[in-house]
Amino acid sequence: MTLPFGIDISKWQGSNNYAKIKANTSFVFVKATESWGYTDPKFYANWQGLVGHNRGAYCYVYPESDPLRQANHLIDIVKQVGADWKYDRLVLDLERSGHGLSKAEVSRRVLVMMERIKEVTGRYPILYSRKYWVQDNMLLTDPRLINADWWLAYYRTALPYPLYTPEMPSPPLMPTGVNKWLFHQTCEKGKGREVGVGSYYVDQNRFNGTREQLDAYFGRGTHNVYLPIVTVPEPEPVEDDWTGLLKVKLWSQKDIRWGNDRMGSSGVLMKHQGCLVDATAIYLDYLGVDTDPKRYNQLLGLRGGYQYVVENGIKYANMYWKYPGVLYPDKIQRELSDYTWYWNGTGWESQARSILASQRPVLALVDFYAGGELDQHWVLIVGKRVDGWWAVDPETGTLINLSKYGNKVYRIVGYRRI
Repeated sequence: MTLPFGIDISKWQGSNNYAKIKANTSFVFVKATESWGYTDPKFYANWQGLVGHNRGAYCYVYPESDPLRQANHLIDIVKQVGADWKYDRLVLDLERSGHGLSKAEVSRRVLVMMERIKEVTGRYPILYSRKYWVQDNMLLTDPRLINADWWLAYYRTALPYPLYTPEMPSPPLMPTGVNKWLFHQTCEKGKGREVGVGSYYVDQNRFNGTREQLDAYFGRGTHNVYLPIVTVPEPEPVEDDWTGLLKVKLWSQKDIRWGNDRMGSSGVLMKHQGCLVDATAIYLDYLGVDTDPKRYNQLLGLRGGYQYVVENGIKYANMYWKYPGVLYPDKIQRELSDYTWYWNGTGWESQARSILASQRPVLALVDFYAGGELDQHWVLIVGKRVDGWWAVDPETGTLINLSKYGNKVYRIVGYRRI
């Protein structure tokens, strides 16, 4: 039996003939993102060009970076271009080494991404990798990993240009503990122009089943192999209990009014890395400054808030938590006594109480995803009660108990109205 044939593409394929690709393939995987801040510049064209075809979008995963942000970035980008989760599949590309994490930690982070993607799409993502990378970088003890939809690379040694390399016959080599595969990347130097891509070479793949089974997997067969997603009505909203807390605005960095705004002249969007801008804007609003995250971000971009400065011959990041006093010198100043590091995340409570006692919130750095390197995230602490410390989280624009981040704080910043 000839297994269904497909390719995977990215910006390196250049300008493609999508009608020809559809005619010559049964499925296509398209690079969408890397980590949580990069989008493949050809993704929009490639994804739109393959509407109606069996297609999947993949993220090149950085194991050392925040898994939840990476998953959300992939989901957001695909949704922006156009997604129908009945048909479209998401993929995690697992091949980056040198991340410095243990096998157990890599597996844990992959599972975080898998669960987030399932939460949104109703299905776990496909996992792309190869036998020896998985064995060297992951622990396959969780059934969700062992029984994942594996797309495994295994191909012949590439022949020199201008020769094409023949496909490696299936099956691929499988990681120890895995006994089934779904896709096999059979070749990295297949005939690109022959299938419709703009590049000379293209990666080639096979599906482990019939064309009918492939279509069913992508939701296009007579019998969809997946159950429909059941939509449960949202419960009636419960008003937040601000008793004993400083009441501030619940602004989210992902708000549609500013979430897609770029931060300064960078390509980074507010919804991805705008937690500190958002939290500072909430703080300024509380102190009586007429601003919001959109206007504050715009002002930072115009007035040097994202630039470096040299003071006494030393180069400093002109970080925007210093900038309220620069942008509003007659209204706001940063309290140097409130600017403190707590390297192990403990011992910050007395300083926070002191700031709160003067009826000011506390800008606090937390670890967005505990474990491994510090994944910096900023929240605004608004009070302490018998049920714990409470803060506004820019990630969600909601009031949270600080136990969400392990009650650990690594830096405190405070502002005061003049």
